[in-house]
Amino acid sequence: MDPTSTKAVLLDAAAKVFLQHGFTATSMDMVRQEAGVSNGSLYHHYPTKAALADALYAYTLRDFHSALLPAVAGRASAQTGVKGLVRAYVQWVVDNPERARLLHKLRRVGDMADAASKRNEANAEAFAALSDWMHKKAEAGEMRPMPFAVWMALVFSPALSLTQQWVQQVPPSVPPKVRAALEHGAWMAVAP
Repeated sequence: MDPTSTKAVLLDAAAKVFLQHGFTATSMDMVRQEAGVSNGSLYHHYPTKAALADALYAYTLRDFHSALLPAVAGRASAQTGVKGLVRAYVQWVVDNPERARLLHKLRRVGDMADAASKRNEANAEAFAALSDWMHKKAEAGEMRPMPFAVWMALVFSPALSLTQQWVQQVPPSVPPKVRAALEHGAWMAVAP
């Protein structure tokens, strides 16, 4: 997305306002003022606060996925891929603490009426690539076969549960021993 486009300006403004005030306390007018756009521009692109939050969540999630997927590209072994996914996850959080905080906040919001469709769209491509890679590695005997949802939980849940703690630190920091433990733990959970 062009960073100077009205949509990008609105998404950046929404991120700032949602992080500062929370979804519930944020008004569309607060976002409009932060973005410096007219009501018409705001409502043309995002007719409701839920649609705006949904678009912001999907936009941020796609950025997150683009940081993860190179870990399983090419001829990465199962062990290299799993550890690389966890390494990329942690690095993205450290490099993008505000965006990571935003994903956590918006993921928990129950008021995002349209969230399922945009979230599913944002996850579909990444999940398809990860699922395909995981199943190929399992068929090759490099990983234990298991349902994809279980594999995702085993690989990502430990880091996911610690993200809130990491993003509270300024600047965010994850010591090398913690990173190594998370990578090793994820691999051992799915190793053959």
